[in-house]
Order: sequence, then structure tokens, then C-alpha cells
Amino acid sequence: MVGEKYTKRQLWICGDIHGELSGLVRNAVNRGISCADILVVGDFGAGFGRPKSMDVAYGKVRAALEKNDICIYTIRGNHDNPAFFDGKHDFDRLHFLPDHHIIELCGKKIYTIGGAVSADIDLVDPLSHKSRRMINDSLIKSGSSKRVWWPDEAPVPIVESFPTAVDIVASHEAPLSFDPPLVQAAHVRNETFLKIVESRKYLDYVLSQIKPALWFYGHYHSHFEGNYQNTLYRCLDIAEMTQIT
Repeated sequence: MVGEKYTKRQLWICGDIHGELSGLVRNAVNRGISCADILVVGDFGAGFGRPKSMDVAYGKVRAALEKNDICIYTIRGNHDNPAFFDGKHDFDRLHFLPDHHIIELCGKKIYTIGGAVSADIDLVDPLSHKSRRMINDSLIKSGSSKRVWWPDEAPVPIVESFPTAVDIVASHEAPLSFDPPLVQAAHVRNETFLKIVESRKYLDYVLSQIKPALWFYGHYHSHFEGNYQNTLYRCLDIAEMTQIT
């Protein structure tokens, strides 16, 4: 019975959606997706709006999720408030997965690693003449609870207790051995770049410990795929979806 149940339910992996929850659900329904679990690889857009904005966003899609028997899961991106991923912000059909967490969906064991370093934190918007760092500092100075950046955005490293049998790793950032190649853009400060290097090297370490068959990630708003030491990897573009089962 268990095997029969798994064969009936679909598993999809989705790229960054940046707050477009309604768009994700509409796209899934229009594609005829039902009886499915959808895992978003970070930059879900959690924590940018008012305190109850996620309740409002979920309320708009709840009926469609229930009607089509769809559950959405997301890991943490650098454009997500880490506080959402504490297990206390979940809804019936929307779940915010903690870092270094194993979840089994549709018969696949998935290991989640959230977080990334924002390469664009110091990029100045030509219209506002402000960077996200500057905007965030202004919000803090004014006493506002709103944030556009979180200093604890990077992957949280652990060095032991990795699972030995995992089908898929889902992360927001990419291991250094995967595409895209590491390049420092002109607007990226040296201190920020070093944090990016550190994060990607750490994920290389995770790769060497787990050696999964499949690894999915987002963050780069582009599509990449390849094979590194028998691990098939794929970077999903914004809202790009791929079916696993």
C-alpha cells in the first residue's frame, strides 16, 4: 500500500519565486498538477511584508491547494527571513523547512540546506540611489521592524551527523564544484565575496560527505545542469519547475 501511494503522488522541485505564491499555485494548476508535493529551493519571499502578510498570501491560495491536493515546502533563501524556518510558521499546506533537515516526500529522502550570501547587497539601485544594505540600515535606525536583508542569511555550517542515505539534496546556494563558476562582480565587496567563497566551499564539503544522486539549487536565476562525481546537479531558474516522480 505504501509503494502504491508513492507512485500516485508527484514530486516537483521549483526555483525561486520571490513572493509570488499565487503565481506558483496558478502555474501548477494550469499545468494540471495535482496530488503533488512542490519543493521550492529558497527565496520564497518570506518576511518582507507586514507581520500577517504570509497569512494573507496563503489565504489566497488555500482553496486551490486543497482542491488539487497540493502541498508546498520551501527551504530558506537569502531573500527569506530566517525566523520563518523555526517550525512555528507552517500552514496546513505550506511548510518552511529548517536547515539540515531530512524530509521524505513521495518516497524520496531529501536533505535541506538553506541560505546564501547576497552578492547584490551593495548594488546601488539607479532610481533610489540606495543599496539594500543602505535601506536595511535606514530601517533599523528608524526603529522599523521591516527588513530587506538579514545578516544571518548564509548557510549554517555543521561538520558532523550528515545522513548516509539521501536521494536528493536541496540547497539555495551551489557547491563550488557546480555551475556557475565563481566570479567577483565589480559591485561585490571583498568581505562579501569571501563569505560567498566560504559558503560554496562548505557546500562542497557537504557534497563530499553525502554524495547524493541528485542535487537541486536556485539563487542564480539561471538554468545550469551537469554531473560532478556521479551527482547530477541542476540549478533552477526563477519559478522553473521540474518533476522528480
